[in-house]
Amino acid sequence: MAGSLAALKSLPCPAGDKCTAFQCLFGHDTDTDSGAAAVGLKKNIDLTPAQSYATPEDAPRKRVKLDLAQTVPPQQAVASQVQPHPQPQQSVPERTLARKQVVSTSSEDKSASKEKIEPSSSAARKHQPSIEAKGQTQSSSTKKPVPQSDSPSSLTTQARPLAKPSTKLPAKAAPRKPEVLNPRLLKQSPAQHATRIKLVEALHEQYKRLNSELKKEAKDSASKKLILSDQELIVKTLDDEQEIGIKKYQIYGNAIRNRILACKKMNVAKWKEERIEATKGTDEQQADDTMSTPKVIVTGLTTAQEIEFLHRLVSPLGPLTDFGYVAEIPLDVNIQKARESVAASGNVEVCDRCTRRFQVFPGRRKEDGALASNGTCTFHPGKIYYGERGQDRKSRPPKKYRCCHQNVDDESGGCATAPTHVFKTTDINRLASLLNFAKTPPNPDVPTDKAVGFDCEMGFTVYGLELIRMTLVSWPDGEKLLDVLVQPYGEVLDLNTRYSGVTPQDMVTAMRWKPGDDHRPTSTPSVDPAKPSSEKEKLKLVPSPQAARDLLFSIIRPETPLIGHGLENDLNAARIIHPTCIDTILLYPHKRGLPIRNGLRMLMDTLLHRKIQREAEDDQPEGHDSAEDARAAGELVRLKVQTEWAALKRYGWSIKDNEICPPDS
Repeated sequence: MAGSLAALKSLPCPAGDKCTAFQCLFGHDTDTDSGAAAVGLKKNIDLTPAQSYATPEDAPRKRVKLDLAQTVPPQQAVASQVQPHPQPQQSVPERTLARKQVVSTSSEDKSASKEKIEPSSSAARKHQPSIEAKGQTQSSSTKKPVPQSDSPSSLTTQARPLAKPSTKLPAKAAPRKPEVLNPRLLKQSPAQHATRIKLVEALHEQYKRLNSELKKEAKDSASKKLILSDQELIVKTLDDEQEIGIKKYQIYGNAIRNRILACKKMNVAKWKEERIEATKGTDEQQADDTMSTPKVIVTGLTTAQEIEFLHRLVSPLGPLTDFGYVAEIPLDVNIQKARESVAASGNVEVCDRCTRRFQVFPGRRKEDGALASNGTCTFHPGKIYYGERGQDRKSRPPKKYRCCHQNVDDESGGCATAPTHVFKTTDINRLASLLNFAKTPPNPDVPTDKAVGFDCEMGFTVYGLELIRMTLVSWPDGEKLLDVLVQPYGEVLDLNTRYSGVTPQDMVTAMRWKPGDDHRPTSTPSVDPAKPSSEKEKLKLVPSPQAARDLLFSIIRPETPLIGHGLENDLNAARIIHPTCIDTILLYPHKRGLPIRNGLRMLMDTLLHRKIQREAEDDQPEGHDSAEDARAAGELVRLKVQTEWAALKRYGWSIKDNEICPPDS
């Protein structure tokens, strides 16, 4: 660009002597001196340094650069620069500059000589001159100085001695910075930061407690090595929380709360075993999965004898009506009163989660199509438990939520949000107003030596808690007899996937069942016959809860023992009155008595050392599996049969002719 503009000086200015431009680009009569200087500069391009400058002081104060056409080794370049034949007298600044050049070039020379140890370097082979060129350069450098050019092109395209690549020793790893009890930043946060902080603090509190108890009992050196420092406790807490947040992103809340609860129940011996596994390189998930050997149930009876023995465990329905069981069909008069009361209230309900009042609109509200009013629902999905008592033994233990471990008395709102409010009703007459109860009809086609496990899943609709899945398994082998999805009567507010395991995708993609069709679920066959299909079974969708109840009645009879956990909820959801019920809540009552109950998961863990309702992977839905719960209740009943039969044998009971006989009088 500068060269093209300078060429305009050879053209006369169109304005001539009348030009008023400052530093005009065109030529003028007054520009003779500058033009001569430009011509002289053009002529001096091909001159040597001695001819280009009148005195050495006019020479540039930069390092001498070599031309690409003549690549001079570092040693000869130094000789030609330091001792030229016509060496003029140098001034003080020039002598200082030359001395710096000698020092820098000699250091580069040493590095270049050491570089010969690595002949495989492509960069070194690229810049290494050939033998012939080296000889020519040495002979030319001893005769006369290397011609130099002060043109800009020569200054930018010079060849410099190649410096040796640095071969430094690997730097020592920087010490890990101390961390604070703050959740780490993840690519996708599994929960709100405030919620993560509370969960991390709760997990760290349990780790700290277990570590302090282990420190008190540690006496030998091996046990003392298992003790963690304060910083190691923080790092372990953050590592475990981060692993759960990544591997179990969809069920992060349940996973980390279960971990906190497991640590809360953990004793020092269990913590010590976990620390030993951690020191051996076992990851945290394997340490969590470490459990006692599942208990094997051996009743000593045949299948037919076990089913015969079940009738000793049946509870009559009469005394259980105060706890939700229905023994008689509600009258039409009472059902009509329940309908009138709902209409008089304008369908105003109390939310089962946040206890706020709201209104439901069966058939949707005409103005905007809404199903419920009063906006979103903020609540605590976890149950309430009692925390640790303080130092004062007279103080009461605080009540906390299992979901976020907040105190019940704290007015901080919930930790989860749902799009609508939900409700449920336990009034028998109101339940019957939607679908009346029915007693199990006689069915001669069903054999008498048969028992089944029963479990249902419910979801929230505009009519309350309705049936959305029904499962029936045979006892004691646990084979599926019935497993269907159920289309509820009302519009769905929440499928309660957290506990039911039924997702909207399941309901939408399910195959519609019609009377006369096979109700068994379908599954995609595997390509390899040796490997079963890994896909989830696709359940069929029956049109109504009444259709699901009719399918159930086709499999059982009134004398068929119906086994389950909390059977009154399942029976009321299906609107069934069955006289032969075996409820594990009654077989294994809570120490405080009804209505307090033991959970099915806790009973399986403590009595049979088996884990059920385990945390699912990321690609599987959350919630319970009704088939798993039905089989688990059946296993607890078998354990009760084993215990009761062992007690009867001590009193003289025996088996004669394949029948259970009392002791001889």
